[in-house]
Amino acid sequence: MSNFQTISTGVFDRSGRDTLSPQAFYGALTSSILYGLFTTAVIAYKVNESGFMPNLWHIIILGLVIPIIGIIVAMKSDNPIFSFLGYSMVVLPFGVVLSPVLQFYSPDVITNAFGITAAITFIMGLAGTMFPNIFSKMGPVLGLVLFGMILVMIGQMFIPALRLGIIDYIGAGLFSLYIGYDVYRANHMPKTLDNAIDISIDLYLDIINLFLFILRITGNKD
Repeated sequence: MSNFQTISTGVFDRSGRDTLSPQAFYGALTSSILYGLFTTAVIAYKVNESGFMPNLWHIIILGLVIPIIGIIVAMKSDNPIFSFLGYSMVVLPFGVVLSPVLQFYSPDVITNAFGITAAITFIMGLAGTMFPNIFSKMGPVLGLVLFGMILVMIGQMFIPALRLGIIDYIGAGLFSLYIGYDVYRANHMPKTLDNAIDISIDLYLDIINLFLFILRITGNKD
């Protein structure tokens, strides 16, 4: 049910008229990521309270179709308003799809997974800033690993022998590195409001994916 989690993006680095100071750029980036995570968490909680259980079509439409359209809208636009709209098309439906996934885990497990995710995000963010020469070369390799992992996760739906726990560790490691890589990209792109929103989509997806893999590693499913 959580195979939607391997969505990733390739946001274009654009310059524009909405140039910001570095402080304003990183403030907008941080605020945008927090908006996404908080909104997703609130929607997941509200959906869980309502008792709504998404079916396969809900998952396909809310977990894939609408977010992909949102990503395309953000990528194609150099207007921060449209980019934020595209971002919201990712954030809002993800909350609905995440709700049934979180129901498999106790509140303590979810809290622990969140704490681990936050710690890894902080560490990898620092790494992406402190070691730019390392992360600047990671893009193609990370893309190949992500593509291979997607193929394996699709295969897991049909071949039980592929359902190996090591995939969760590979996924957690992959998205940890993606956080560092995307922070590196944020540090070296033009400091515009539109770019802050665009790169926040990448980092939001990195963090959500990392959280889900950590959840699977640390959690005991009922």
